[in-house]
Amino acid sequence: MASQQNPPRRRRRFRWRGRRLWFFIILVGLIIPVLGLGWGAYRARAEAKALKTDYHARNFVGLASTIQRMGGTLGAMRTEAILLGWLDAIPYVRGYYLNGMNLLTAGHLDLHVLGQVLPPVMDAIYAPGSASAREQRISQAVSQSGQLMSQLLPEMYQANRSIQLMNPNRMPAVLQSKGLSVVTLRAISTTLLKFTPTMTGPHPILATLLGMPNPAQYLLIFQNSGELRATGGFMTAYAYVPFNNGKLGKIHSQNIQNLDTKVTYQPPAPLIVGSYLPVTYWHLRDTNTSLANIQGAPVPDIPETVHTFYQFYNSIPGASHINGMAFIDTWFVDGLIGDVGGLYVPTIRGKTVHLTEQNANYEMEYMAEGQALPSNLRKLFIGTMMKELMHKVFHGHLSELLKVAGTFGQALHNEDVMFYFNNPAAERFAVSQGWGGVIPAHVNGDFVEVVDQNLLGHKDNYWVRESYDVNIKTENGKNLETVTIHWTDPALVQQTPPYLTVPYHSWVTVFFPNGSNMIGMTGTASGGDNTQPMGIDSYVQPTTDPILNKEELGAHMNLPGRLTTSEPPSTGTVVATAWLPPSVNIHHILLQKQPGMLPEPVTVTVNGVTKHITLTARTWLNF
Repeated sequence: MASQQNPPRRRRRFRWRGRRLWFFIILVGLIIPVLGLGWGAYRARAEAKALKTDYHARNFVGLASTIQRMGGTLGAMRTEAILLGWLDAIPYVRGYYLNGMNLLTAGHLDLHVLGQVLPPVMDAIYAPGSASAREQRISQAVSQSGQLMSQLLPEMYQANRSIQLMNPNRMPAVLQSKGLSVVTLRAISTTLLKFTPTMTGPHPILATLLGMPNPAQYLLIFQNSGELRATGGFMTAYAYVPFNNGKLGKIHSQNIQNLDTKVTYQPPAPLIVGSYLPVTYWHLRDTNTSLANIQGAPVPDIPETVHTFYQFYNSIPGASHINGMAFIDTWFVDGLIGDVGGLYVPTIRGKTVHLTEQNANYEMEYMAEGQALPSNLRKLFIGTMMKELMHKVFHGHLSELLKVAGTFGQALHNEDVMFYFNNPAAERFAVSQGWGGVIPAHVNGDFVEVVDQNLLGHKDNYWVRESYDVNIKTENGKNLETVTIHWTDPALVQQTPPYLTVPYHSWVTVFFPNGSNMIGMTGTASGGDNTQPMGIDSYVQPTTDPILNKEELGAHMNLPGRLTTSEPPSTGTVVATAWLPPSVNIHHILLQKQPGMLPEPVTVTVNGVTKHITLTARTWLNF
């Protein structure tokens, strides 16, 4: 009888064991990690709020401590998420799970590094004591943190690899709205990694740049890319950006004319400026149009621009000392305005204007040109806007700061933001990363750049679109290069304020490798009110530029104005031709983007082989 009851009893025992096993699997593989992740998310949210509070209160000691705790929280969340590894086997869910794991890994590693290197510096800055003792203490702490950073670099490289592995199509919308899009995270991670050489070693460059232990101040130049110039746009506003012991001081911003009126150095205007602008001498605001000693040579090179700028700036009685300069263009500013959710800016007329990423350019130009204000007042609005923007950028929510960081990283890549530092080590670093706006004097191959400078003081470049073709043919053992530039201007000429668009007039220059034999440059134009001869209206200026080590062809180009919608868009074409030196490798070509230029379609053909790209940054092509 007993032997007949054993099989059912064993089956019941097996079923009970099976239930316990499944309960254990569900407990360990789902309930525990989900509860752990929920608790971790709650803690991370609270720590993010604490970070914001500490940042706005300038409690940097507390900020460093919170970063340490948050790094630990993300590490614990990653451990919990490992228990959910079975999600990797579900096709649709897999991408989201892997993104989450990579995000937690990168966040934990980056915050762990920062949580190790920041506290010693923050403690040294805020510890009591005399000024001399504090300076010595800060120097020692910075050296200690720099050497520790060198040891922790592998963690930052691993964090960057995790970010680069993330799938942009598997990121929840709620996280993207908080600034955690994959594109933004990649830009932030890549930029942070590029900055690491400034944070390592016994004498980290970054500490010096941030005013540790001696204060530092930089001159920020806002370039209006609607009025294109060689380095990105017309210099329209400036700001002093001070740092003291790593802390950002009060930013003072103004219209560039306010600075220009104090300049006592007034040399004759160079050819590009004096021939086409109604000026009696060279102004500080036009120092990014031409080299000082070479007639007809534009200056797309930031160090050369700064060298000329300093000649003017240093002539100002009592000029505030600066440790370097930063140049930002319209497209970067537009992006920042979008990142911080727009601006509400008071105007001289007593109204408040709401600026968005989409309307900022028009509204600022309307305030500057369309309200019949005296010349000394009409651009005060730009300085006010810059102050408000800088305030919001440095006091934004965490989600906004993440978006700002992503925009900043992309702008560095596209040369919408460029730096010059008086500190030689810092300047070498900026140049090595491609952030110094330097035109390479020597390249292992061909070099092509087109520089277009709007000389009428209007904002046509918001509408004008430019493209160009490069065609290289080998004839009888010699290489003939032809660069053909195309413009299309669909805008109607505005004959009432704010006069944003007029018939387009520019000085256009094509750069060839040093030693090229210039053949010539021709220009034609059509469309619009084509009742007068248009195209190149002056002699062609060939220039040998020993500073940039380039040969250049430049001329003044006119497009007809479009007066009515019944007229076709204005168009123009310039063709520049030169024989390349025999030593130039035509199968390796550097296309240098002009800062401030919108994405530019470029077609390159080498002996019948063609490649098409959209030029958004300095680009090498191989044939």
